[in-house]
Amino acid sequence: MPELYARKDDEGSVQTLFDHLHNTARLAGEFEDEFGETAQTAAIHHDEGKAKEDFQQYLFADDAKRGSVIHAYQGAFTISEIPAASAAEKLTQEILELDIASHHGDLPDCIAPSGDESFFDKMSEANKGEEKYHYQEVKENIPELELDTDARFERSVKETQILLERLMHAGFYKQESLYFSLGQYVKYIFSRLVDADRLDAGNFSSHQQLASHKPDWQQLVDRFEKNIGAFDSTSPINKIRSEISEACFNAADRPAGIYKLAVPTGGGKTLASLRFALHHALQTQKSHIIYVSPYLTITTQTTKSFRDILDLPKESDILLEHYSSVMNSDDDDDGKEDGSTINRRKLAAERWDNPIIVTTMVQFLETVMSSHGTKLRKFHNMANSVIVFDEIQSIPVNAINLFNEVVSFLSKILNCTILLCSATQPLLDKTDRHNLLLSENPDLIEDSDKYAAALKRTNIVPIPQEKDLDELADFVMERAKENGNCLAIVNLKSEARKLYQHLEELNADGEFALVHLSTSMCGKHRANELKKMIKLLESHQPIICVSTQLIEAGVDISFACVVRAMAGLDSVLQSAGRCNRNGESKEAKNVYVVSIKNERGLEKLKDIKLGKEITNRLVQDHPGVDLLSDDMLNEFYEFYFAPRQAEMDYPIDSSHNIYTMLSSNEYDRNRYMDRTSKRYGHQLAQAFRTASDQFHVIPNLTKDVLVPYAKDKNDTEFSDILDAFEKGDTKTKIRSLRLLQDYSVSLFDYEIEKLSEAHAISVIDSEFGISLLDKQYYKSEYGVVLETEMSPLFA
Repeated sequence: MPELYARKDDEGSVQTLFDHLHNTARLAGEFEDEFGETAQTAAIHHDEGKAKEDFQQYLFADDAKRGSVIHAYQGAFTISEIPAASAAEKLTQEILELDIASHHGDLPDCIAPSGDESFFDKMSEANKGEEKYHYQEVKENIPELELDTDARFERSVKETQILLERLMHAGFYKQESLYFSLGQYVKYIFSRLVDADRLDAGNFSSHQQLASHKPDWQQLVDRFEKNIGAFDSTSPINKIRSEISEACFNAADRPAGIYKLAVPTGGGKTLASLRFALHHALQTQKSHIIYVSPYLTITTQTTKSFRDILDLPKESDILLEHYSSVMNSDDDDDGKEDGSTINRRKLAAERWDNPIIVTTMVQFLETVMSSHGTKLRKFHNMANSVIVFDEIQSIPVNAINLFNEVVSFLSKILNCTILLCSATQPLLDKTDRHNLLLSENPDLIEDSDKYAAALKRTNIVPIPQEKDLDELADFVMERAKENGNCLAIVNLKSEARKLYQHLEELNADGEFALVHLSTSMCGKHRANELKKMIKLLESHQPIICVSTQLIEAGVDISFACVVRAMAGLDSVLQSAGRCNRNGESKEAKNVYVVSIKNERGLEKLKDIKLGKEITNRLVQDHPGVDLLSDDMLNEFYEFYFAPRQAEMDYPIDSSHNIYTMLSSNEYDRNRYMDRTSKRYGHQLAQAFRTASDQFHVIPNLTKDVLVPYAKDKNDTEFSDILDAFEKGDTKTKIRSLRLLQDYSVSLFDYEIEKLSEAHAISVIDSEFGISLLDKQYYKSEYGVVLETEMSPLFA
């Protein structure tokens, strides 16, 4: 018979279908040591639907419409015809059918939202017989492809049996947790298939094999130890930091598991956790270290700290900083893409194969909750990794049970070590579901209380009278004059702008340098403002900083005084970590907590609103008690979590939540029976696509937009990078995309709508979905503004 082909490029080169299937299977199998047979089985069948005449004609036609020939379902049909009697055989079959049929886009809902049909109904004989599939023709051509279906399936079933045994042994015996983990396993195998498929396509189009970034942990450990050995450890605080770092070093020989690192603010948590991660990765042969931060400010500073301590240049492939959707692209491939486009897309959709990845909680959660191949592509590279979650108290309450299930699966099934870091450890393991499977003796530092006492450098001072922003500005100015500087942290961006403007009026004589920080600024802008602020603080010049909560965790600065708008006790304590951080004053300095009058806007920020109410209650119920104590923090978390157990499942409405959608999904099972009068007879019922569409770490956050930020009139860095992106070759474009992350701002729905109405946003690259904000709508003081001319109290 004529040769069967998988793809061609514009230069006339062709790849045989045999080579593509076997290459993809090999890659999928080699990614990780475990569950390789199942990944290979999915990969060897994923494109068997190309073994038919209409696809071969489509491939070589000049005017064929992309995606017009269906070729993903046929491999799933083949799997569905394998006799399956045992529970493990049926489950293996369902996993493979889902992943193979969906590899060009999204994992589907197992049961249609209407309840009228299920995905598995499509495996029926009647469906296979539809003309659009040409399945009989594919079956006749399969022997030429040497797929070895039965033997591969049998080996896959053995892996499913191992998976089920491991789930039960690890503690996933509750039905909901068990089904949730099975859904994660579907995504994991899907990730290996999608990445292998697109990687082989990229290798073909570029005529070279993309090399993986293999970690040399010993070299990185040696660099770390050499540089940290040069740190000054003579001051009392630095001695404590050194002890904490040494404790993390000594804990590195623990087995893979889920651990906690409770370090008081200013205790050197970032480098201590990296020390643990590096030594643990070396001793347990982990593939990656993934560092997850809640805020972009922390991500930027963490990346710089890591590069400095590891002697890494900014362009080093050892460390990947990934936090912006500017780098995302949809790269579904049907064999018709020209080589350069495939290669650009494959490289731009980060695979997370670098030894060290620094990212955000938004990126992490929206990856593991996604159903889309482009986002899930990197999921398998989380396996066998050390994953450090910094400032874990910042996790949204509605995502807690989802987070707990995911990290438990990553640890117990995919051999990850999870480290949960915070000065204020939330009670994640005390939820009603009890689904965070902590290791035995989970604390890396057993006697952290002694460090909390030794590192106490502040007093929390609640102010009994509420203040409006005018009065708050007066209060901040008074404290700044008393102390030489002051940091004011508020809950809302609009409050930060107004408070800054009031302070400008009070500071007409220029006595203080004024700095404003918010997420309306791009990362480069915030980084420059932080540099300026640190320089002023180090030279003991008068300065007032007004910021939203982005500054209260992971930012290594020290003010003589902090004023914090009333918020959750965890936020208040994090804010206190920016005051007298290095013990500059032997006497404890004051952190003033002030309630703001008529704080409009908190209705949409439930976590902040509730936290503020609980802290107010603690202040009233325990007058004079030290709010920094563990007892107060534990009481705060008990009040904070106790009434919100149902909320932790990420509710969509009164009858739906994402947790159950991604586990047993009894609601849709029952609705299927009601609509079809048939019992839903399959093990997997997860609503992958609906859950993905409904899940947002930050609700109503639409997209990232590039902003034309320049430090001064001589700063051309942004325009130079953008010009390089638009004119450069593939390698230059990818490098430029990474640099452009620093010039992106995440905008909400209403902001996009208002700016679009003003024609302030233009698309500059439709393929990558990159948009640019008009320079009139980006201000040096505030970042993105919604009007070109701001009123004196622009909100």
